[in-house]
Amino acid sequence: MKTGGLFMQEEAYIKKLSKELQKKYKEGNRKVETGRYNEAEGLLREILEVEAEFVPVFNKLGVISIYKKDLDMARKYLNQALTIDSEFAPSLTNMGSIVRESGDMIRAKKYYKKALESDEEYGPAYNNLGVIAREEGDFAESVKYLKKARKYGNYTVNISRDKRFYKEPGCIFSILFLIILLVLLYFWLT
Repeated sequence: MKTGGLFMQEEAYIKKLSKELQKKYKEGNRKVETGRYNEAEGLLREILEVEAEFVPVFNKLGVISIYKKDLDMARKYLNQALTIDSEFAPSLTNMGSIVRESGDMIRAKKYYKKALESDEEYGPAYNNLGVIAREEGDFAESVKYLKKARKYGNYTVNISRDKRFYKEPGCIFSILFLIILLVLLYFWLT
């Protein structure tokens, strides 16, 4: 289904829904984006009661399960989506992210590349391939993929959401700068 463009496969599915279900799906997405997962799940399940094989809902339920750290349930939802549509790029990419989290970079890359075979403009798959290439030390390949990710847009699920802000690269510099500034301010005022 070489549809092209960020979320184009998803949009093709959404257009087939009634206006009421489209509204419900968009509201469910907003709730996912704001971290209101239980409310989002309720809305998405209501859609499945009417459209039992609506692939984007299974993908979103998988995303919610990833955010809730229930990777087994995420796999079940994503497998359900891929059973219905084996070329749905968002589900392939999310499945690749789960596999990557378990340390299997080879399989993860296969999922990302398969996502790009079905939608050659799916930015998140390029982004994830770029990250893996960087981790493997192939910086030229990483830059190539990350440029494409930026070109086509990017939205990814961050499995490691519990990483503390002070463990982010570059944060130590900011903390040290703040400490030095406070010390200088202290000596200047006393």
